[in-house]
Amino acid sequence: MSSSIQSQITNMQSYTNMMKAAEEQASGATKELDQDAFLMLMMEQLKYQDPLEPVGNTEFLAQQAAFTQVSELQKMNEALNTSSQVTQACTLMGKTVSIMDPDDTTKTIEGEVTAVTFTSGAAQIVVNGKEYPLGLVMGITSNTTSGDVAGETTEQTLSTQ
Repeated sequence: MSSSIQSQITNMQSYTNMMKAAEEQASGATKELDQDAFLMLMMEQLKYQDPLEPVGNTEFLAQQAAFTQVSELQKMNEALNTSSQVTQACTLMGKTVSIMDPDDTTKTIEGEVTAVTFTSGAAQIVVNGKEYPLGLVMGITSNTTSGDVAGETTEQTLSTQ
């Protein structure tokens, strides 16, 4: 990658970050940049480019391809995270879990996971009739039936993310 392309990508990233920060500050919400925003940035870049050293079409196409690739990777990462949460939550069904009490972080709540719900793309587990985010699970205890003494339990401790 030539230094000119790298320089243009760096400039584009700076413009993108400035625009995103200004938008977040104005709206108070976080939004992803879409293709329209990218094209607006590209037009601004064209408008203010050095006429003695204009940027070629190939460089702009490379920037757009890179933007599209990053955008698609972000979508794929989001889908994988959601899928991972679904799998993790479903494996907890019927198991006894230790959960950090969201009202008092010095206490834990123990109980059997009786249901799993998905709200706004996040997994929630139902313990003792109340919903808790999956991220509050601190440990899992399950009764083992294969090869162990009846009634003996095996405990797994989860690391927090």
